Amino acid sequence: MKLATDDPSNNNSPQIEHSSGTSREKNSKKRCLPNDDDGDDGDDDDDNNHHAHVERLPARPCDVLHLNVGGHLTAVLRRTLTSVEGSMLASRFSGRWDDSIEKDRHGNFFIDQPIDLFEPMINYLRAKACETALAPPVTSPDFESEEKRRDFVRMVEYFGMTSGIYPTVMEMCRGEPMSAMICGHPNLSVQSNEWATFTLETRGHKRPITSFSVVLGKVERAQIGWVRTGHFVKKLRPGDHKGVGEEKFSFGLDCCRGGLLYQGSFTKLDGITTEKGTVIRCENKGERWLVNGQLVASSIALEETFQLPPDLQQYSLIPAFSGKGDWQVCEVELDPVTSDHKATISHAHL
Repeated sequence: MKLATDDPSNNNSPQIEHSSGTSREKNSKKRCLPNDDDGDDGDDDDDNNHHAHVERLPARPCDVLHLNVGGHLTAVLRRTLTSVEGSMLASRFSGRWDDSIEKDRHGNFFIDQPIDLFEPMINYLRAKACETALAPPVTSPDFESEEKRRDFVRMVEYFGMTSGIYPTVMEMCRGEPMSAMICGHPNLSVQSNEWATFTLETRGHKRPITSFSVVLGKVERAQIGWVRTGHFVKKLRPGDHKGVGEEKFSFGLDCCRGGLLYQGSFTKLDGITTEKGTVIRCENKGERWLVNGQLVASSIALEETFQLPPDLQQYSLIPAFSGKGDWQVCEVELDPVTSDHKATISHAHL
C-alpha cells in the first residue's frame, strides 16, 4: 500500500508506524532472496526490482495458495490442487496463469463455488496424498442430500476432476499376475505377456461405469465387454481359461473373429476389422458398440445394427477385457447416480 506522503517532516504517527512496518516487511523479504547484499539499504528502485524478482519465481508444488471460495478463506498447497493430472483445476493452478486468475481485493485466488461443495473435494485430495496400504482406503465424498450430491458431481465434472475424485482401477481377474503390468490413472493401460482377463472397477465410491473406450495396441485375441459383478469371481492362476463373452455371466465384442459373444454364443457382425490403433467404444453397458466411430452393433430397435440385448444388461455389470499384448482404456464415463440410490428408487416402485 502506498503511503499518503513521503515527506519526512510529516509526524503523523499512524503513517510513521505503517511506514516502519512496511520497511521491516521489505527488509524481511529481501533477506529471503538469494544472493541478497546485506549491506545494501536499498532504495525504491532496488525494492521494486526485488518485488519483480519475487513475482517471477517459478511455481512450486510446495507453494501455499490462499483461496477465497465463495466468500470463505482457506489455504491449500499447490500440489493438492494440481494432483489430478489433466484436469482443468490442475491447469488453472499450475502457476502459469497465476497473474490472470480472478482474485479478490486482498489478492486471494477467487473460486466461485460453495465452500460446502469445494471443501469436500479438497479434503479428499488431501486424504489421498497421505493414503497408505496400512490404513483404510480413502472414500469419495458422499452427501445425505441427493440434490447436494448432484451439485457436487456437477462441480467435479466442471473442473475435470472425475477420474481423481471417483477413480477407476484395472485388476487382473484371470491369468498369472507376474505376467502383466498395469498402469493406473491418468494412463489406464495393460501390457500382458500372456493371455489374461482384466476388469475395470471403481474404488471408494458406488457410481457405476456406463461407457468406456479401448485403444488397441499390439494385442492378440482381444475380447472386450462386460461381466456380472458378484458372479464373475477372480481365478488368478496360470493355464488356459475362457475370455470375456465365453465365460458364464459375461458378454462382449470378439475383435479377432469380428462379432458378439454372449456366454459362449457367437454372432458374426459384418465389416469389423481391427488393428493397432483401433478404438473400440462401448456405450451404456453394451447397448451400443462402435469401432473407430462406426456403429457396428446396437440393442436400440430403431438402429440398423440392431441385436437382441443380452439378459445380463439388467444386472450390475463392470467392464472386462481379455487378450495378450497391450491396450489402453480411456473415455470412462460414470453414472451420475450411485448404485445404492438406484436400488432405493427400484424398491420404492415395487
